[in-house]
Amino acid sequence: MRRKSVIRAFARAHTRSCSTVSPRLGRPRRYTAETEAALAWVWEQYAYPCAERLHGEINEAIRIFKRDKMWHYGEQATEQLLTMSLGAMKLRTVAMARRRGLVRGISTTRSGALLQSVPVFCGSWAHKGPGYGQVDTVVHSGVKLMGAMVYTVNYVDVATYWQEPVAQLDKTAEATLASLRTIAQRLPWQLKGLHPDNGSEFINELGIDWCKRRRIELTRSRPNKKNDNCYIEQRNNVTARKYIGYERYDCEPAAAVMNELYEVLRLYLNFFQPTFKLESKQKQAGGRYKRIYGKTKKPYQLALARPDIDQAVKDRLIAQYESLNPKVLRDRIKALTNELERTQRAQGYRF
Repeated sequence: MRRKSVIRAFARAHTRSCSTVSPRLGRPRRYTAETEAALAWVWEQYAYPCAERLHGEINEAIRIFKRDKMWHYGEQATEQLLTMSLGAMKLRTVAMARRRGLVRGISTTRSGALLQSVPVFCGSWAHKGPGYGQVDTVVHSGVKLMGAMVYTVNYVDVATYWQEPVAQLDKTAEATLASLRTIAQRLPWQLKGLHPDNGSEFINELGIDWCKRRRIELTRSRPNKKNDNCYIEQRNNVTARKYIGYERYDCEPAAAVMNELYEVLRLYLNFFQPTFKLESKQKQAGGRYKRIYGKTKKPYQLALARPDIDQAVKDRLIAQYESLNPKVLRDRIKALTNELERTQRAQGYRF
């Protein structure tokens, strides 16, 4: 510190009164504490999405919560939240989510003997309409990949990002086929195509014969090329891993509770979780690409925008959406998650 700076500092300390509080420096605070509390509450009800996904949903979220008399924040906080910029929202959601981390999972995919009868597909999905999707299994083994375990068969419709998760106790062809039948029954439109990896739970005589009889196009990804199944690989993280976690579940009661949870979760994800869709890529200097994403939309909104989905299906989706509330679904998901842990703990497992 220079001599003149020291003199000025001592002068300020000498003239400052002990009872005087120095005014706060910097730009005044724009958003009230109630506004930030309201943002945190909405962020929680929508399962902690990034600001880019949440920003476009604030208006609709407040409308739903007001409709069901769950909105208990003042007019100033409501107005500030509605007019909050994306940058301000991103700054706050990043700060709230700073402590969260990611954990790597365990792969149980094994090559099968019927691979040559199923064609490989590694092209663009842009021309694929509703009903064509990717499917994968997620194991809930904990740290020990042995014995009977619960698996999640997860399906994502590439055109609309519609998800259908189903739990099963093992990875046999019979159990996986039963899960695929459940997915086909729950899907609002006809299932036209399945694209798994090279796992034998999908590539087997039962699965191939079922797809042929239902005229479902069955393709597979290239071995050791996860990007061929990029849509479902990303959805595994935001579905099974985010809501079920990495703990071990290995009993029939746990699989039953998990399926009950998935029946609620599918509504929450498909009707209230906004997603991005990549519109284009621009090559930059140095060989890098700049990705251009469209406006965030929920899977059911993407379905409504499709001209190749029947209007009767769209009317059912609209009526179903108007009967749902994200907070009610979120609370039910939390309750079933706790019940799932209690069910597994009753078998002697320690979390």
